[in-house]
Amino acid sequence: MNPGKEGDATMNTWSIRRAAGAMTLALILALPGVAEAQHDDYAITGGTVVTVSGQTIQNGTVLVQDGFITAVGSNVTIPAGVERFDASGKFVYPGLIDSGTGLGLQEAGGMAGPVDNYELGPYNPHIEAYIGIDHASEMLGVQRVGGFTTVVTGLNGRGEPIPGYDSMIDLWGWTPQAMAVEKRIGLRVNWSEGRADDLKTYFLEAKAYAERAEMAEAGELVEFDWDVRMDGMIPAVTGEVPVIFEAREEDAIRSAVEFAEEMGLRYIIRGGRDAWKMTDFLVEHDVKLLFSGVHSSPGQDEPYDAHYATPALLQEAGVDFAIYSGGVANVFSLTYEVGMAVAFGLPMDKALRSVTLDAARILGVDDRLGSIDEGKVANLLITTGNPVDYTSQVETMFVRGEKVPWDDKFNRLLRRYRARAGG
Repeated sequence: MNPGKEGDATMNTWSIRRAAGAMTLALILALPGVAEAQHDDYAITGGTVVTVSGQTIQNGTVLVQDGFITAVGSNVTIPAGVERFDASGKFVYPGLIDSGTGLGLQEAGGMAGPVDNYELGPYNPHIEAYIGIDHASEMLGVQRVGGFTTVVTGLNGRGEPIPGYDSMIDLWGWTPQAMAVEKRIGLRVNWSEGRADDLKTYFLEAKAYAERAEMAEAGELVEFDWDVRMDGMIPAVTGEVPVIFEAREEDAIRSAVEFAEEMGLRYIIRGGRDAWKMTDFLVEHDVKLLFSGVHSSPGQDEPYDAHYATPALLQEAGVDFAIYSGGVANVFSLTYEVGMAVAFGLPMDKALRSVTLDAARILGVDDRLGSIDEGKVANLLITTGNPVDYTSQVETMFVRGEKVPWDDKFNRLLRRYRARAGG
């Protein structure tokens, strides 16, 4: 037997099989409708289209093609054969955005298995939260019921200084990679004045590392020792992505802002419990604020409505802010909190923007999300009214142009008990 000829024959057989497989795949993809299964073209017609970025359009049409909004208006030409969703008597809104959660990283507390929101060690700037998302989590579907198509999620790190990068994800997708909108939406820093000196040393070291890395890439260094953690710091210290400082009390917010400006960072403050006490400071420093805690209990010497009224006070003072939940299981109820802020003086249009366009702008994704405009991703809702209004219901949701099935636990239980005997 000739080993060479046998090897050639085996290789030829493999090549033929591989070619046949490739041809079969090509034929399957060529079948009508298969290639378009994820993003069929369609038009939402007859509804009141609330663009958020501009005028509200009565009896409007939103045309979606390949997952993007390609036309919005009252006289949109709809191509032949495009599926239509009748929204007559209803409203069309952009999908809502929650700017701070742990969603997808924790299914249930009290046990180690379902919790994946921290890594060992105080500094983990190489970690990206999206990769740990459980895309099959029951939590995702439950939170979509509130109208939320997109959230920022991240590791809390159990209070450690730098848990890693928060990620922005859509709440529908087959894999964490497919769900990711931005894998690095911001580097989370759990701010503590007691650790300010250590953080300053770490950021200065990261700045020096970034300079050496640039020199090495340009061929100006003979030797360069690569460090995975320092490499993760480069986008933050160069301003490519913001640093999100978790700070709630007045002193912490003030010192975090001063630290960020001293380090020359692009930054966002998230938390802001005491923001109502320091609006002048926030405006003076042009702070981008993500506020949480409308339903927080007031302190012993604080007015009962201190936190209910905080968004209205921020708005009146001219602070640039959005509102977020800060939770895992309560994302869907963020609209209730925003509605409470409306009851205590926040204008309704600003309330809606705080969970749509303003949230997207502060996070740097308003070119893709937050409003119904041509060219943006088709994250859309068909509702009975303003989603910030407690009495409104979300009836249909689209994420990246795909209609999302209402198969979450809420709706499964609703269908189950509606169908009970004698019901």
